[in-house]
Amino acid sequence: MNSKTERFLLGFKALSKIIREGAYANIALNDLEISEQDRPFVVSLVLGVLERYYELSFALKALSPKAPKPPAKIIFLQAFYALKYMDIPAYAVVNESVELVGAIGKKELKGYVNAVLHTAVNGGLPAPHENSQDFYEAKFNLPLWIINAVKNDYPLNYEEILLAKARHENHVRLSKNYSPKDFESALSEAYEKTEFGYFVKNSNIIKRLFSEGKLTFQGLTSIMAVNALGDIRGKKVLDLCSAPGGKSVLMAEKGAEVTSTDISEIRLKLIEAYARRMRVKLSIFGADATVFNKDYEDAYDIVLADVPCSGLGVLSKRQDMIFNRKEGDIESLSKLQSAIISNASRYVKRGGTLMYSTCTILKKENQEVIKTFLKDSKTFTLESQNQVLPSGTTEGFYFALLSASNAETRNEKR
Repeated sequence: MNSKTERFLLGFKALSKIIREGAYANIALNDLEISEQDRPFVVSLVLGVLERYYELSFALKALSPKAPKPPAKIIFLQAFYALKYMDIPAYAVVNESVELVGAIGKKELKGYVNAVLHTAVNGGLPAPHENSQDFYEAKFNLPLWIINAVKNDYPLNYEEILLAKARHENHVRLSKNYSPKDFESALSEAYEKTEFGYFVKNSNIIKRLFSEGKLTFQGLTSIMAVNALGDIRGKKVLDLCSAPGGKSVLMAEKGAEVTSTDISEIRLKLIEAYARRMRVKLSIFGADATVFNKDYEDAYDIVLADVPCSGLGVLSKRQDMIFNRKEGDIESLSKLQSAIISNASRYVKRGGTLMYSTCTILKKENQEVIKTFLKDSKTFTLESQNQVLPSGTTEGFYFALLSASNAETRNEKR
């Protein structure tokens, strides 16, 4: 196998994990044994296929007389992307894709793959008819059920929301012990200052400062939610579903006494590593956020429930998510979210604060969960809620602040 075909094989391996096994794109790419020379090509190929998945899938459906099995489909998708969007001679794409078929043990498909790719080269990639289901799925690179769900909630600006592209730069905030002056002096490349940190490229300097605990990657909306809690010095805080730990660490830096929980052992290790790197103290425990813990009852000034959600607010950065979501997920997630906030409310002291947050934009997971909770609860009132929509600067995010009654009888009213 020549070196160029090897690059297509690496792309095939990553896409197989993402599309067929539901792996995260960043993890699938990081798991590859790949040279620094080939990495830009492979990353561009894999992310390009994800970002154009529905467009490329339509072309395949139009060009192939039969629906190909998953391995062949992935070979076609990356070949189509390379033909249309990468600076590679068409003959090379065809030859390397046909060779790849043999490399994965599917030699019997060489003729079929060769024929379809030559048709694509000679006639171009077909595009769906305007206003068809395929057209909208290709336009937004989303399944129709997600498009319709967002359109239903935001009929006037759903296209703007769905087409919003996240910045390529990462947002970082500095640790409490690292000054903006020192940070800006350390950088040799361009940066953009924000209200809470900086947009930067992930350079070697950034990687070093990250490993030294002088900064961390954290989105603007995540920081915004923590800041909405006000002065939390000396407050007892319970952060449910807290992995990977960004909000917990920031609250600890702000002087709170933070207990962080999560149901997953792997995710608990992420929280531990985060806290260790940033040199803050957290109390970390494994716990199911839907199961009542008597030891936590009425024990915390602030309880944060950053609940599992559909993640539709971060789609532009997580194109792999379209392979892990089904229409029925929204209903089941809504039930889980309601169970978590109901349980979380039992841990808030009289006069304390409950924060509910998600990284989605669907009202069924956000405003409607809060509305149902308040209807059932006699002890909490809504202080504020904030729905941030995806834009060139921020990801989609929602948070609501609720205050617990000071009444002595609040437990009796539950």
